Amino acid sequence: MSGYNWDNCPLEIKAQITNITDFLHHTLGKYLIGTYLHGSMCLGSFQPSHSDLDMIVITQQPLTASQRLDLMNGFLRLHKKPSPIELSILCYSDLNPWRHPTPYEFHFSDYWRPKFEVIASENDLAFWDFKDIYTDGDIACHVTLINQSGICIYGRAISETFPLVPEKDFWDSIVWGIDYFSKLDGELLVTGILTLLRIWSYKENKAIYSKAQAGDWAIGLGPHTISSHH
Repeated sequence: MSGYNWDNCPLEIKAQITNITDFLHHTLGKYLIGTYLHGSMCLGSFQPSHSDLDMIVITQQPLTASQRLDLMNGFLRLHKKPSPIELSILCYSDLNPWRHPTPYEFHFSDYWRPKFEVIASENDLAFWDFKDIYTDGDIACHVTLINQSGICIYGRAISETFPLVPEKDFWDSIVWGIDYFSKLDGELLVTGILTLLRIWSYKENKAIYSKAQAGDWAIGLGPHTISSHH
């Protein structure tokens, strides 16, 4: 199933991304280095009905608790208007020098939305007032895709911002969930199968495919080729 890329995606999606970037400008000001798209939009498989807008945002300095609270409230307003948002904010020094798993400053996704709605209703600044360093093993995959096919929406060029991710770190990032995806059933079975095919296709071709592209790649192999990998 084909989808949209940045060049041909619906105008309301581009408007949402513009609104996100404007909001980040307002909240982070001169410390905003850049905003970058990864995920299905970069791979030409974005589906407005259910795909996330996957973004990485880079700042010049760590976030304050007040900024994190403002960001949470803003993304609750921008979420699903019309597309779901999955976004991580990293300080430039979180990426350079490279570390895996990678530290991050802020993360928003639909998974966290119910929790964030409670925090917003209580105006709970204390939740965001922490000194701990949180890391995310998925960032190695996101940065690899940004280097391969990412889109700079605003700011510094990708080549001047993101380091190259060592192969071993990227591989660790994509295989950690194999056991989880191999056990999915029901409505999630197809997602599990396609995710495993994405891992296999990267192992064979050293390129990141969308789920749909990985499925097409596997179909093209034919049954004899697939059976020979057993």
